[in-house]
Amino acid sequence: MGVKELGQEIIYQRKRHNMTQKDLCQNVCTQSALSLIERGITKPSLEIIFYLSLKLQKPISHFLQYLLDDNAEYINKTVFFVEDLALTQRFEDIYHLTRKELSSINSSPRSWYEQFLRWMLTCSEYRLNKISQREAVGDLKELLKDDYDLINHKDFLYYKILNSIALIHGENQDLSSALMYYNKALNSNFYQEYSSAVHQPQIYRLRILYNKAKTLYDLEKYDEAVCTLKEGIEQSKINENISMLGQFYYYLGQTYEKQNKDSAFIKEAYESAEFIFRFLDKDLYLDILYELKGQYFKKEW
Repeated sequence: MGVKELGQEIIYQRKRHNMTQKDLCQNVCTQSALSLIERGITKPSLEIIFYLSLKLQKPISHFLQYLLDDNAEYINKTVFFVEDLALTQRFEDIYHLTRKELSSINSSPRSWYEQFLRWMLTCSEYRLNKISQREAVGDLKELLKDDYDLINHKDFLYYKILNSIALIHGENQDLSSALMYYNKALNSNFYQEYSSAVHQPQIYRLRILYNKAKTLYDLEKYDEAVCTLKEGIEQSKINENISMLGQFYYYLGQTYEKQNKDSAFIKEAYESAEFIFRFLDKDLYLDILYELKGQYFKKEW
């Protein structure tokens, strides 16, 4: 992101409030200056950004995030590429790419892009057994220092780092610590507005809810697990996003089994999971469902 994107965001927020340029610039700057800012020709001063943020009823950090990084197009493409590598678990590629990128960065104070690269490098080093659990958690905690508070809240990197710490603890059977970090993420303010449709913190929150529910299940805290799973199901509906909905229902069925609930409730949860997995063409999940829970379905699998 950069000056051009900042200008586009100011236009969007101004129109959202049904304001003209004349309305917005009053007691802030001249209309011609605002026009240059909105067209991405002039970089506004911090003072102007502050007064614009007050008029547009947004935190100043919302607008400052557009000025934290230069070379926006290259950065965005690299970020999306690294995230795709993470989805396919190509950690060796992530390790070499992030090291190369970090070696070329010499910025002070630290940029959001550098912070993102350090997060992904640490995760890849841990997955490749280049660093221990303790070293990985320590490096990730360093990224959460107050010095980086502003950049960490851009594109909800703060919550991703917390989720990574919780996952590492959970994988090493430190379930209490994992649960603490999941709760820390979920109790934070996820609902800031983000201009990019690609970055939706409330959707990422579903993943953290799911991870928390699994941790509660492993801790045999089944009542709390059910509450968390039901919250995940409700939030999936509210956000019109079903990417995690099948998993929520599957674990709800498993938790009901542990609670010795009536078989009708268990069957309903698994049938809901089946419907979602079938709708999303998740054949692997369906195979696991039928293999492990086939007794709850009319057909024999």
